[in-house]
Amino acid sequence: FLDDSFRKNLESALRFGNPLVVQDVERYDPILNPVLNREVRRTGGRTLITIGDQDIDLSPAFSIFLFTRDPSVDFPPDICSRVTFVNFTVTRASLQSQCLSQVLKVERPDVDEKRRDLLKLQGEFQQRLRHLEKDLLESLNNVKGRILDDDTIISRLETLKREAFDITKKVQETDQI
Repeated sequence: FLDDSFRKNLESALRFGNPLVVQDVERYDPILNPVLNREVRRTGGRTLITIGDQDIDLSPAFSIFLFTRDPSVDFPPDICSRVTFVNFTVTRASLQSQCLSQVLKVERPDVDEKRRDLLKLQGEFQQRLRHLEKDLLESLNNVKGRILDDDTIISRLETLKREAFDITKKVQETDQI
């Protein structure tokens, strides 16, 4: 936004379908509103978007990437609802995990493979737990009358509780390894 040629670069990217990278978006320029709102119209086989007072042909290959170096910036809700955020902030834990993976890959490939398998297993366990939670909610939603009077729901709840306990125990076991 701070670049004098920003508008020209935006128009060129829209017209020719080039990706556009916009830096320092903590200083948001409203000229992007038509792009983020996807305010396009079709006229005679052409797809047009209005930037300022000018109609520009919009290429279907156009994409825009907005980024900031400031991790504490708060974007207004209207922008948040129109874009997808990707947080590339590196945390201490993620950096440790990546370093451990690289060292294990070189020093002990067998341990690295086992570690990757365990991480995959943990992901499957977490997915199974979410599935069990969904089943529980569906079962409770389908109850007719009082919950305590329905023997099938009681047995279903006991089964779900047992499965969830087993999976939680397996997750804890994989955490220890």
